[in-house]
Amino acid sequence: MLEVVSDSANGDDFLLLMKSMSPDKRPHVVLMDLEMPVLNGIQTIAVASAAYPEVKFVVLTVFEDNDKIFDAIKAGAHGYLLKDESASKIIDAINQVVQFEGMPLSPVIARKVIEMLKHGSGEHRSESRTPDTGVVLSDRELDILKELATGKSYKAIGETLFISPFTVRKHVSNIYTKLHVDSRVQVINVAQKNKWV
Repeated sequence: MLEVVSDSANGDDFLLLMKSMSPDKRPHVVLMDLEMPVLNGIQTIAVASAAYPEVKFVVLTVFEDNDKIFDAIKAGAHGYLLKDESASKIIDAINQVVQFEGMPLSPVIARKVIEMLKHGSGEHRSESRTPDTGVVLSDRELDILKELATGKSYKAIGETLFISPFTVRKHVSNIYTKLHVDSRVQVINVAQKNKWV
């Protein structure tokens, strides 16, 4: 039996909601629209799939163009469905993802993915290309993020960057807020997924 835990108006609201939820209350599967204000679906998946790797993201959208499919899958989507699918097909897709680690695709999307693979679509894109998360970190925050990823303490980071541990803590707090995360593991996951470190 499926239970709807919550819904959100946009990606930013969703990330704030996820951050406020205890791990046992978070959804197993999220149906994500792509066209949303503030933070779109691809940007949201890119941040959330790194911060919450246990959550599965299935795109549910009207868009079927190759770029959006490619970017959604690169961001971490576990499925890609069109909104004209029946409710029973959507429920079946959710069960596939949860029970069998499947990657459900609408038939037209499956054909497009096969064509992209056949013709090497996306190969012209840089391998290091990741979806734009819409998050802007300052140069100093990026410096601190790189040091955080090495496992250094705030004191050690401060010594490396010639700033006080208090200033490091303030920057780390800002980074957590911008990325909607609340632990070092989550922030490193997001940073690594987006090739910031």
